[in-house]
Amino acid sequence: MPVNYTTLTADKSTAGSIRRWVNYSQLDVEQVVLEAQALIYQTLRVREMRTEFSDLNLAPGAYSVALPAGFLDPIALQDKTHDIEMKLFPESNIVKRRSYDESGAMIRTIPFRYAIFDEKIQLECAYEEATTLTLVGFKIPALLDADNQTNFLTNRYPHLLRVACLAQAYDFMSNNAKYQSNLTLLSALIDKTNAESDLSYRDASFEVEIE
Repeated sequence: MPVNYTTLTADKSTAGSIRRWVNYSQLDVEQVVLEAQALIYQTLRVREMRTEFSDLNLAPGAYSVALPAGFLDPIALQDKTHDIEMKLFPESNIVKRRSYDESGAMIRTIPFRYAIFDEKIQLECAYEEATTLTLVGFKIPALLDADNQTNFLTNRYPHLLRVACLAQAYDFMSNNAKYQSNLTLLSALIDKTNAESDLSYRDASFEVEIE
């Protein structure tokens, strides 16, 4: 039977429900499902989570822009206005490269490097003109809830969802042994799933950059 949110959160008599899996009717199953998804998305990175976010627009003098909702990790950042592929660096590199004029304003030019901190894309310098960035990265999908009964987890990876739900259910029940056992299994399953997802790059051509 296909997995969906209503089934997962149903009572103990319903096949496929979390309460039935752990034989415990007092679970806060809505919270368990929420936490199970958070647990999965900490490390799962599959093709269904790759997306091109809406354009990020920066005004003249701007050197940072807020991360879009649902953002997890970057894949590529492109300066559309100047046709530049931006390069990701650690925060310390970006901060060290920033320079300021006598008034304390950041020097304006065209940045080539960025970092991610303070929940923003941070640039090595301020833009001298209005600029549009395009971000490709991993995004958290719409979470399962009463209004969103299924998603790619229920359709393609129900085994991941089940183990994550078991882990959080046993955590709720203070059964540390079973919690740790399912957590270990989930980690192994996610590692395998991430590796299998990389197969979507088969036959891809990768550019080699020489600095």
